[in-house]
Amino acid sequence: MRKIIYSILSLAIISGCAKRGNPTGGPLDSLPPVLVNANPKLNSTNFDSEEIRLTFDEFVKLDKVQDQLIISPPLDKSAYEIKPLTGVTKKVFLKFIDSLDQNITYTINFGNSIKDNNEGNPLTFFSYTFSTGETIDSLYVKGNISDAYDIETDEYVSIHLYRIDSTLNDSIIYNKQPTYISNSLDSTSYRFKNLREGKYLIVAMKDVDNNYYFDPFYDKIGFIDSLITLPKDSIIDLKLFKEETDLIWDKPHFINSEKIGFGYYGKLDFSRLVIDSNLPDSVDYIFTKEIEKDTIYVWLTKNSFDSLNFNLIEKDTIKLTTVKFDRKRDTLIDSLSISAKTANVIHLRESFKLSTNTPIKKIEDSLITVRDIDSILVPFVSSINDNLDEIDIKFEVSPTDNYTIFILPDAIKDIKGVTNDTLQFNLVSQSLEDYGNIFLDVIRNNQSKFILHLIDSNEEIIREYKNVDQNTAYNFEYIKPGKYTFRLIEDLNKNDIWDTGNYLKKIKPEPVYYFPSELEVRANWDLNETFNLNINQSVNDSIN
Repeated sequence: MRKIIYSILSLAIISGCAKRGNPTGGPLDSLPPVLVNANPKLNSTNFDSEEIRLTFDEFVKLDKVQDQLIISPPLDKSAYEIKPLTGVTKKVFLKFIDSLDQNITYTINFGNSIKDNNEGNPLTFFSYTFSTGETIDSLYVKGNISDAYDIETDEYVSIHLYRIDSTLNDSIIYNKQPTYISNSLDSTSYRFKNLREGKYLIVAMKDVDNNYYFDPFYDKIGFIDSLITLPKDSIIDLKLFKEETDLIWDKPHFINSEKIGFGYYGKLDFSRLVIDSNLPDSVDYIFTKEIEKDTIYVWLTKNSFDSLNFNLIEKDTIKLTTVKFDRKRDTLIDSLSISAKTANVIHLRESFKLSTNTPIKKIEDSLITVRDIDSILVPFVSSINDNLDEIDIKFEVSPTDNYTIFILPDAIKDIKGVTNDTLQFNLVSQSLEDYGNIFLDVIRNNQSKFILHLIDSNEEIIREYKNVDQNTAYNFEYIKPGKYTFRLIEDLNKNDIWDTGNYLKKIKPEPVYYFPSELEVRANWDLNETFNLNINQSVNDSIN
């Protein structure tokens, strides 16, 4: 019996040894490339070479190097050449086409552009430093970047240092390249190395054109109130904001004979767009704004003209422009279309919303009914938003109920006199147990006026209080399950909105404070929280 068992075990072992399996392939490579040689060497002095050659221990590729490469002090992109821009290599070359300034320490920062070919592991923040003089400058400045209003901060923010040898001219950021430049890349921190002793102007900039100049129509900016002195000032935090600029008009574009688009930049003011043609009394017009774009639409009730003249009023000028109409394209004329923004479920403390594609002129409430589950009429109030493209039907929503909204023909009329067909919308409401509640205590010693926002994960405002008292409790009831946080705005000028800053006027944006953590609201659950401004840090520091 023992022999039989021994024989069976021997066969099993032999059979197991004879099986062929698939190779596992080993662990993935997670290490970045390693620089094995630099010619000239890193931190060379008296640099006079026309080319830098970098050799790595494995094949690498350059990923978006033209976007990530930063040379400080900055060089024009025509003054150097980097290769290879495509393919894989163990050697990276940077050739100087123009001569370099004397007695200057240069830093070439590759960001995260150098990656190994197999797994794409980046050689993070790799830089090469050299000096055309006898010494390498050794001072530094570092800090964090945050947005003055939003929780999330832009990536790839430029930080500029301007060496000030005499009187400061604030316009330097508009017309002169910085002495040194750094970048936050995909983080919220930055660091300058190899700086020279002296006084500097420092600004952060979301440089959209990547040209090292500040353009207030496109770029965000952050600044501090004074110059920094090296080596005394080494840690500087900056907050980005978008200035509110004077209105500038773009060229109008023909859409159809009853709709013209005007692009613009800066603070919108409808009164600065004026029709300069004589219109008969039978023709009316109205202005609306495109929500997703900086565009104004001019709508005409009807049009038999070949062209219209407009005055475009800017700060110091009035531009006369003529729009000619192309009748062949009038198939694009908009026809009234109405759709529900509130779909199927209407939440407690929510109103029913309709959106339209043409401006609404009038609502006839007598042709609209709202009925509950028992077919009982429910009182409501209707309104049209300021942009004339959204209708709000507000009524008291009860838990666990059904509602039918019935809109008869001619209840809604647009600017051209077109009215709706019969519309019916069926809605349900949820139970009290489907919602959560947040009870918030606000504690502060500051005497300023504050605005309180409850915002969701998309930074949309869910609830708002515009006069937040000291040491007061605020109830946020019937909140849909999800993730939320609170934002407090210090309303310094008491105008009920957040006001941005201005670089030339040296106006900082109004302070914004965020609750230190994200809150998860669950169904049938209460949260009791305290927002203590005596503890919380200003702006996004608490979140980021």
